[in-house]
Amino acid sequence: MARPAPAVEKALKIIDLLVTHRGEQFTISDLARRTGSSLGSAHAVLAVLEQTGYLSRHPTRKTYGLGPALVSAGMAALEQHPAIRAAADQIPKLAAELNADVVVTAATPAEIVFVAVGGPGSRYGPGFREGERVPLVPPLGLVFMAWAHPLEVEAWLGRARVAPEPDRVRLALAAVRERGYALGLALGGGRDRAQESASLRDDYDLPTVEATRSYDLGMASAPVFDADGRVLVAITASGFSPGLAGREVLDIGERVRACATVVTKQTRGRLPL
Repeated sequence: MARPAPAVEKALKIIDLLVTHRGEQFTISDLARRTGSSLGSAHAVLAVLEQTGYLSRHPTRKTYGLGPALVSAGMAALEQHPAIRAAADQIPKLAAELNADVVVTAATPAEIVFVAVGGPGSRYGPGFREGERVPLVPPLGLVFMAWAHPLEVEAWLGRARVAPEPDRVRLALAAVRERGYALGLALGGGRDRAQESASLRDDYDLPTVEATRSYDLGMASAPVFDADGRVLVAITASGFSPGLAGREVLDIGERVRACATVVTKQTRGRLPL
């Protein structure tokens, strides 16, 4: 395992904070408090980020915001990941059709990153921001794990707060592959608490959906594939009104899958056989 680099971690936390709070600027005290750094270490990191153009500092208010160097970095990243741009172009239409929040997410080895957000903002939605991250911990991330290498799935399961039953995991992943999309129930108690309490044990992932039964759907998520049939990003819709009929749930899933399929084809991806 690579040795941690505290200064790098602090720099990335600062950048992530500013990305998720677009248009806002923060004092050094605010940044230190929000990222859990001391004033001294925050000052040293900010000095380097400002000098290299990744952050800019207001001359009179002494606040920090994103710098111009990140613009070229972001544009270069989009060129390398055209599926993100294509998906971002598609999600406003899907959000309007479903009257829901729709986001584009990408997976790192341990997190899910929200890279694009679309939609009017449903009052039932979780309200994620671009740049925000959540842990890639079961049952979150089923849409990424359904087509992942077994070693990736094993690492994902190893981060579970409650060890899932192997047969239940296989059922969940098989259901996602068969449908072409993942489903998740809405969970109360606030966004963070809901993420902590979600479990495959309580059928959060809806392995089966009955057409006439009522469901409080939390999300529907479908993958965008690359040329090798690997999941690049996912398109996820959320913020639905409670009490949807099963047939409505399945229709939502199919609409999200269709949107993701359009992006896969636009970017010359390959749907797995």
